[in-house]
Amino acid sequence: MRGHRPGERVKQLPVAAIPVGGVGTWSVADAERWRSARAPVIFAPAAGSWGAAVAVVVSYVLTSAFSSSSAAWHGGADAGTDWLRYPGAVLLAALPLWYRYVPIPAGVAGAVVAVDAGFSLASADSGTERAGYLFVLTLCAWALTGSCLRLRARRRQRALFLAAAGRRRFPLPARAPESDGYRGHALFYAGAVFCLIAAGLLIEGLVRDLSGDAYDAVGQQTVALVLLLLGSTLYGRGVTTYLAARRLHEEEGHPALRVGIRITPDGRHWIHPDARTPAGQPLISYAPGERDTCRPAQLLGSSSSYGLGDGHHSIDPSTEPFEAVLYGPVHEGAEIVVAYATLAYHARQDTGQMSLGVTAAALFPHRRHGLGPWQPVDGTAHERARREKVREDAARSDRIRDELARSRAQRASRAKQAGAGTAGGSTAAGGGGCGG
Repeated sequence: MRGHRPGERVKQLPVAAIPVGGVGTWSVADAERWRSARAPVIFAPAAGSWGAAVAVVVSYVLTSAFSSSSAAWHGGADAGTDWLRYPGAVLLAALPLWYRYVPIPAGVAGAVVAVDAGFSLASADSGTERAGYLFVLTLCAWALTGSCLRLRARRRQRALFLAAAGRRRFPLPARAPESDGYRGHALFYAGAVFCLIAAGLLIEGLVRDLSGDAYDAVGQQTVALVLLLLGSTLYGRGVTTYLAARRLHEEEGHPALRVGIRITPDGRHWIHPDARTPAGQPLISYAPGERDTCRPAQLLGSSSSYGLGDGHHSIDPSTEPFEAVLYGPVHEGAEIVVAYATLAYHARQDTGQMSLGVTAAALFPHRRHGLGPWQPVDGTAHERARREKVREDAARSDRIRDELARSRAQRASRAKQAGAGTAGGSTAAGGGGCGG
């Protein structure tokens, strides 16, 4: 928007930004019940995946380094490559990433690996190896339990949000980004490419191993393992985020609530129960990309037509939340749409243009936000300070421009004087020569 400063978030939504019929608020009590429905901390996606990664490494050390076979799924000297243990090894290695990003496949993988580990435990040769397989069984039980609890938490949180929103349903705002047209596509295709490369490596190793003398395909297996871990995670994440976006945009009516949004320095947007109650805690976050936001989606009029006492003033979204209308059930992995008001001030003026911004985003299961307590600022004092800063910035710009103009004028004057002096000296020298 030419001649305007970048849009700033508005504390409270004007009436024109709220859907016809009104949208309810998310009470702190209802929001706390929603937050309490999460899976226990021990099964949290981020912390749990890191713990699972450590457990996978330990289990590999215990079950492979002390096994009668060599450490990398090898059947021993002159025995070729061990292919029977390879699928279980891949599923075990994939548990941490799958648990964090695609919990349903993680639960299935945990069950499959548990069956394989049970058979291996029955034929283990040493106490250390048996301890390793018991460790694998414990890890699989944790992954399966955590996956089931996270899926149960999604259903409970969805039901709690729908109960708080009531029976009314609303269409998405006009010009809401059609995220189902791009959400997850890049992840999907990148994951498919990695998996295809891994399949090619495994086919090559298997053909060489079966076509002649014993062939050591551990190198192909190792590279394929890394590619399969990345590829399957990207592919699964891409599919799930795309399906969530398509589900949102295919429905005609959506539950909606007025919430608060606070932005952290890393760009994450944390959803609060509302923008007025400091007691409300951050609930869940999203991180919108450049394609996820349409602004301005709707013009709401000049800022001069809104009173500061009504909360229609700009704020710093890192220090306190701003009000927004949220469309779609809120739970881990869901796709939502958020509508909020922005204010783009005219250059060197006290007024600006208020408009509606609309963002579509996928919700992340993050729990650590690093946000401290907040208190609402006085709108009148904030606007007075903002206008004073605008005047100071304008005066500073004028001084800099005047100084640059004087500097250019002085340089031009010195250059002109130097040119005149050079011309005079050349004329005098030429005259003496002619007289001689």
